[in-house]
Amino acid sequence: MSPLKKFDTAVLLDMITEGVVLIQKNGRITFANNSFAELSGVDNHSLTNMLFTEFVARQDKQRVARFFFQLIQSSGSIKDTTEFSFKNRSGTEYLVEMNARTLTHDNKNSILASVSDITERRKTRNKLKKLLDLIPEVVLTTSPEDITRIVNISNATEKLCAIPSEEFISGAFHIFDIVHPDDYDAVVHFYNDIIDKEFDSLEYRIISADGQTKWVNDSAEVIYKIGGRGKIENILHFIRDVTERKMHMQQLTSALDKLRVSEKRYRNIIETATDAIFIVTPEGRFQQINPAGIKLFGFTDLEQALAANINDHYLDLKQRAYVIRQIKTDGEITDYPIRIKTVSGKIREVTITAGAKKDWDTGDLESYQAIIHDITVTLHKKEIETYRRTMKGLADSINNLAQTYFSFIGLMKENLSDLKQDPKHLDTALEELMADINVFRKSLERLARLGKIARDAYATPPDISEDGSSNEGMYYFDTR
Repeated sequence: MSPLKKFDTAVLLDMITEGVVLIQKNGRITFANNSFAELSGVDNHSLTNMLFTEFVARQDKQRVARFFFQLIQSSGSIKDTTEFSFKNRSGTEYLVEMNARTLTHDNKNSILASVSDITERRKTRNKLKKLLDLIPEVVLTTSPEDITRIVNISNATEKLCAIPSEEFISGAFHIFDIVHPDDYDAVVHFYNDIIDKEFDSLEYRIISADGQTKWVNDSAEVIYKIGGRGKIENILHFIRDVTERKMHMQQLTSALDKLRVSEKRYRNIIETATDAIFIVTPEGRFQQINPAGIKLFGFTDLEQALAANINDHYLDLKQRAYVIRQIKTDGEITDYPIRIKTVSGKIREVTITAGAKKDWDTGDLESYQAIIHDITVTLHKKEIETYRRTMKGLADSINNLAQTYFSFIGLMKENLSDLKQDPKHLDTALEELMADINVFRKSLERLARLGKIARDAYATPPDISEDGSSNEGMYYFDTR
């Protein structure tokens, strides 16, 4: 009677599609289910008391015997897995996977093992491996029972970490062995937690056998058995080299940091600039404007400025049309003099430098960017200087006329004195005196005209033309 009969488990074990055997300490079979009998080619009754190793291929006999010995010698309930070539009674070999564990029955240590034919699965795996080897990224699977046991791995390991895949399959190396020390704990947690998360990814550094430090992206996913009712087949890891991307990202981050610094400096320059700097839409509405611009146009704050339109501040819209036309023709306009009016209605003399910003893809106009320099004070200074020079010219002219008048008066005195001393020449002296009086009268007329010129000069300011030039220098007075 089978030792398992008393547990009423034999019938249940016969329903299992995998082969199940109970092996004594001496290596002999004490029970085998129908699936194992079918796999071995021996009926259930004949299997009893047969050595299990009779069904192990010659090259694997010692390894399987050692496997059983280690299980039996271990204390407590231990389970383990191994693969070997199974040879049935007809000589046909299969690649099988055996999951075995120790149990105590009648105070004796025995081994309960399940044997699965994985020949087709291994062939499929080999075909899959050939396909995976064509992929430049590393693809590996680990056992759900032991994350340190790599079940399969592609040949891309040699390119990634300079270690052949066989070294990982044999257990000589594990991914943990090449992880950067600073990332080791995070990677171990990542591998341990993947079953709970079912899907996750992590980027970490590895150190290849040739000493290179590389960044990798490890995407892991739990693969369940088909029809296995939630049982896990293995853990699939897809590892790709992202070093170049990381380097680019670091360079980009560095460039962005520098750009932020430059932008901050640029903003500081704009914010502290004494010239008005602003951006307007093609329709003229303000989009951005610096404090100097707010002050120049007389806005109370930025909100009021952004609600305004530059067109409302041109004193002459013909000047705006000219500015726009020059930008469209030449791409920009530089130091062009215009006149603007502030919110309060004051007139300011300014020069404008402006250009257009266009969309990179479509070429459509997005905005106008401009700098306005207030030259009102400068022009007023020029006007004052012009008046100063005018007054100097007037003073010089008046001084010259005054000197002439004094000369005429002196001559007339001399003529009158001569006339008193020599009355005989009265007629001649009167003629000369009348001539001097005529000259004196003309001088007075010239002085009158000079006075009119002075009044006109004060009434009419110097001519400031549209291009910003003015009639500077000393005025010429025609007092003839």
